[in-house]
Parts: sequence; structure tokens; C-alpha cells
Amino acid sequence: MTTQLESDGSPTTTATAAARTHTPHRVEEPFRVAPERYYSPEFAAWEREKLWRHCWQVACRAEEIPRAGDFTEYEITGQSILVVRQDDGSVKAYFNACRHRATALGAGTGEFLGGQIVCPYHGWRWNLDGECTHVYAAKGFRKECLDPDFLRLRECRSVVSMGLVFVNLDPNGPEFADTVGHFENALAPIGLDRMRVRWWRYAVLPANWKIAQEAFMEAYHVQQAHPSLAMGAGDDDFDNEDAEGYEILPGGNAHMVHATLPLPPGMTQAEHFTRYNWAMHHGTGAYPTEREMFVQTGLQERKIPDDQFIGAFFQELYNYAEGAGIPLPPPSTDTVGFGHAFPNITVLSQYGNALMYRSRPNGDDPESCIFDVWALQIPSADDEPGRPTREGPIPMGEWPQILKEDFSNIAGQQKGLRTDGMDTLLLSERYEPMIINNHQEIDRYLGRF
Repeated sequence: MTTQLESDGSPTTTATAAARTHTPHRVEEPFRVAPERYYSPEFAAWEREKLWRHCWQVACRAEEIPRAGDFTEYEITGQSILVVRQDDGSVKAYFNACRHRATALGAGTGEFLGGQIVCPYHGWRWNLDGECTHVYAAKGFRKECLDPDFLRLRECRSVVSMGLVFVNLDPNGPEFADTVGHFENALAPIGLDRMRVRWWRYAVLPANWKIAQEAFMEAYHVQQAHPSLAMGAGDDDFDNEDAEGYEILPGGNAHMVHATLPLPPGMTQAEHFTRYNWAMHHGTGAYPTEREMFVQTGLQERKIPDDQFIGAFFQELYNYAEGAGIPLPPPSTDTVGFGHAFPNITVLSQYGNALMYRSRPNGDDPESCIFDVWALQIPSADDEPGRPTREGPIPMGEWPQILKEDFSNIAGQQKGLRTDGMDTLLLSERYEPMIINNHQEIDRYLGRF
């Protein structure tokens, strides 16, 4: 008899199988998704207790805490976590509560001066490593209240990978290597660990966190939603087996392994390439960046023949990067730099830069989410961007055009989910496998914990 395994390789138990049968609005067929998964308070409560308290998730970028004593706060479904840079350069993550009477020890982003975490209420203190160093007027407490192990700050698991700090609130939850580790390996060729923040902004969107994330987990919407990128290409141009392909990875992760944008009728590859770059540059404010457009403009002025233009662009880009001390990753066909890390990170990368998205619940409201956008780039050797600052919340109408188009559809989709005419969402196993994979992995968490 074959033993059924979970996505992390552990065997499915009788209790796990039984719990799955009671999972609300479970995905039974990969091409059908219940609308209630996006607005039901009951389903959101299951996610809060059985997903967010047990999965690995990005708390911050490592560059947000560059020096010893720097901290940043990460909040998820009522939990507050402080991510703190240690004296030796490592990172620890603590539940944000004083061991005396639970006062939050930090808020937002800042620095613990003198290497001491100090409670603002009664002045209790801890070293950066979580050891309690001072209890004000300690003689007034019973001896058993002052046990050093009990007074240590409560730590949650953390891993630094790809320039990101991941945390897991469950000390017995899945291993990082068995979950996000698969995403780490898939996107290794793009040099994500070398990228630094150009800008970081966020919006509060009127939609479930999954709706917001799923808008960036497929390219099927481009033809209708983004006219500046579609450039008139139609169904027949898009619907071919070579258009795009995905690799579904363990742990709910996935990435695109090849992508060929449909070529509009009568347009050369070189013209399509340059127009696409301009549209993305102006429509996202992120990538391609000014340096790639500088290279492209220079080549256009030299009147490079169409059949040589794309090759000349990459040759010139790498020559420019070498001269400027920019450690671009070597050209690779292993990945196109479009990937999803379960449950809520999406990376779209090209030319040594990237957009990174993170969507998470906004409090207990299943129809609102906090959506972070990072514009990233591999800097030159002598360019250190410094500690990034978060901007926002920025209203949906004030984002660059392509993101504005996406946000509009995200809000419209959430609105449509609530109508009596919507009883199921239909998904394409060819065009939307990353979304299907994400839902199936969510159900595994809801059935395991």
C-alpha cells in the first residue's frame, strides 16, 4: 500500500485526513474555487489559526535592520513580532511583549540604543539576544518570578535567505528547507540576495489577501488588463504551448520556467522588445530601471538592425554593468525570474532588478489586505542605498499605470465575489497553476494544524 505524503514529505495521518474533511470550502477540484474562501469570516479564522501561525512568512528585508540594535516590527493577524539585528550580525525575532506585563517593546522601525531592549512602561531591560539584564526594584518580586529562563524574551523561528528575513511563529512547524527552500533554489539565478531597495510603498486594498496576490501569479490577464503590454496581440497569439510554462514546487511554491510574450501582427521582435521595456518602465516605476533604458536608448540611436538588437542590448547591458561594478547574475535560461513563495510573496525579475509583492490580511477583515511593493535592484559596488523607508498607504489611483490597472481589477473581483450570480470561480490548469497550487497548499495547512 502506498502511503500518502504531505507537501513537506511527512505521512498523512488519520487525524489529518479527518480534519481535511471538515475544512470549510475546501478545493475538491483544482479548476473550481469557492468564492467564500475570499470573504467568509469562518474561513479567514481558519487561516488565522492554521495557516499564519504555522507557515514561514517574510517579516522584512534584511537591509531594514543593517546595524546591531536595529529593529523592525512585523504584524500578522494580531501577532506582533520584533526582528532584531544582533551584535554578531545575525538576526533574532521576538514576540513583542515585555515579560512583566506584556507592554510592546517596540513599534515600527527603530534602534535599541546601547544594545538594550528597554520596556517603556517599567524599565525592564534585555540584551539583544533576549537575556533579561535588569528588573526594576527586583526585591519586590518573589524569587520564582525572576527565573532567568522565564524572563528571556520569547523567540520565534527566523531564517535569513535571499536578502529576506522569514519568521515562523510555530516552534514545531514545517522546516524552512522543506517549504520556502524550494523557492530559494528556483530563483537563485536572478541574484535576489544582492538586490537592494530603490523604493518601498504599500496600499490598503479592498480585497482579500489572496485576491491581491493572485493578480500577480498569472500572465493570462495581460492581454485585456494591460493594453500597453499587449500591444494588440489577440487570442491566437497568446494561446500556444510555448507562451509560458510553470514549474510547481513542493510547499506551495512555483515559478515560471519559460515565457514568450505574444508578438502582435506586423511587429518585429526588436520593436516589441523595446516597446515592452518602455511600457514596463513607465507603467511600474520600477523595472526596467533608468540604467536599462539608458542602454536601450543608446542602441536605438545607433540604428542597430532589428535581427541583432536584442542580442546587442544584453551585450551592452553586461558591458555597462562590468564597467560600473554592478555584479549582475550571469545570463541564464533556468528561470525567467517570475516566482511565488508560499503563502504570499511574488517576485518578478529581469535585468538584475525586480518587483516584489507581499499581501497579508488587514486585521480580521477578510475583505481588506495590506499590499507591499518593493522595487529592487542590484547596486554598483560603490552604491549603498541605505536603510529603506516605507511609504504609504498610497491610494490606488496614485500608483503607476500598470499597478493602477491591477489594483482596479483586484477591487472589482472582490466586489463580484459577493453577488448571488457567483457560485464558483473557474481556473485554468494551464494558465493559472500557481493559483491552484497556492489554494491546495492552504488546504494542507488547514487540515494539518
